[in-house]
Amino acid sequence: MSATRRQFLKTLGAAAPALLLPKTGLAGMGGPGNSSTISVPLFQQPLKIPPVLQPVSSTAWQDVYELTQVSTSVEIIPGTQTPILGYNGMTPGPVLRVDSDRQTVVRHHNNTDVQTTTHLHGGHMQAGDDGHPIDYVNPGATREYVYSNRQLPATLWYHDHPMDVTGEHVYAGLAGFYLVSDDYERSLGLPAGDQEIAIVIQDRTFAADGSLVYSDNILGELGDTILVNGTPYPYLEVSTQKYRLRILNGSNARTYTLALSNGASFVQIGSDGGLLPAPVTRSTLTIAAAERVDVVVDFGNASVGQQITLRNTAGSGSTAEIMRFDVATVQDDPSVVPQVLRPIERLDPASAVQTRRWVFGMSGGPMPWVINGSPYDPYRIDAMPRLGTTEIWELSNRTGMMHPVHLHDVMWQIIDVNGRPPAAYDAGWKDTFQIPPMATVRVIGRFDDYAGDPNDVTSAYMMHCHILEHEDHAMMAQFVVVA
Repeated sequence: MSATRRQFLKTLGAAAPALLLPKTGLAGMGGPGNSSTISVPLFQQPLKIPPVLQPVSSTAWQDVYELTQVSTSVEIIPGTQTPILGYNGMTPGPVLRVDSDRQTVVRHHNNTDVQTTTHLHGGHMQAGDDGHPIDYVNPGATREYVYSNRQLPATLWYHDHPMDVTGEHVYAGLAGFYLVSDDYERSLGLPAGDQEIAIVIQDRTFAADGSLVYSDNILGELGDTILVNGTPYPYLEVSTQKYRLRILNGSNARTYTLALSNGASFVQIGSDGGLLPAPVTRSTLTIAAAERVDVVVDFGNASVGQQITLRNTAGSGSTAEIMRFDVATVQDDPSVVPQVLRPIERLDPASAVQTRRWVFGMSGGPMPWVINGSPYDPYRIDAMPRLGTTEIWELSNRTGMMHPVHLHDVMWQIIDVNGRPPAAYDAGWKDTFQIPPMATVRVIGRFDDYAGDPNDVTSAYMMHCHILEHEDHAMMAQFVVVA
């Protein structure tokens, strides 16, 4: 953390968290990127599937889970140990599989020596359980987060979200999947069981001893080694069936453009907020930090022994390859991709009671990333939408790089991008939006269910760029939903 940022925090009366990972390069603007001093062979390790966490207790309407945040070491690069922060000692953390409208309580034990606060990304819950950046869980403390799951089924994820060190803590390992389903989705006949796989793609840099290298580059941390579910360049044995891949870009900053080496298409069935109205066939997938795409890949026309690589056409060298699918067996395939997935309630722009404009820009001050000309102040409320109302938010980018903007609390719909309607794959519910350079994206959302206290900043929901180093260097704002 820069001295100017520490001074900025001091003026707010906020504690400046300790740095965790060894730093290389420059933390300032234009600092050099990192370069691993260790090389990793491609497609030598099997894809790891994170275990599904089981509840420690259940009632007719609620399940209780326990997660322990620990500092430990794991083998990521073969033959070396990497110090991490992990949920239950692993990265990514265990998967939580829950049902819509059934309450979940997640009891977090902080057994690290750093402050944490957990955000359920894409979750709709009381603001006090949203993981506000200064609503800390101190070392040695335990905190329960209550999630009503009063939302449509979707691919969500949980990750650490503390003031100024979100990038560092997520980079160190604090992230995991939270998958919401319901009986309707299960009735559709989509690939399930071993043919439904959640994968998180992350880029990391490693030193020769296997330790993570992190520069806190204000432009955004870019690693040079690709991990999938915590494994570098893994392979997955598949059969001649359809597979549902819930893909999360869990990188701090990198945007990926995914393609299959055999030229096959992806059939996208969902985005951040759940199923689309109908499937969309795509040859490539461009996915920014924190976005999710839910796709079906059909290996039915492949032959046993065929190897199909998932590539990143936006990368080069060591960032151009993601993972490999090895067709190992022939299997009958009972799964289907129905032409009607889940009808979506379209929000009418005419019903909006207010339009708010948010400009994502740069300043010449010590904190270069700003929204509406100001760096984030955890004690300032930037908007107070009213419970039960619908609003339009204009997200305008006045910089030369794309910003993936994440809005907490509710799911939104894209109205238009520079006046043009969204593509079919972006026409569902979303919480993270690619805002191209010098562009404006209009989104519409309805503030349902939960109101907070404008006099309590931990009752605020966040809005921020999900390039985590932009967020950590003050490209955030916050709002309180008022009754």
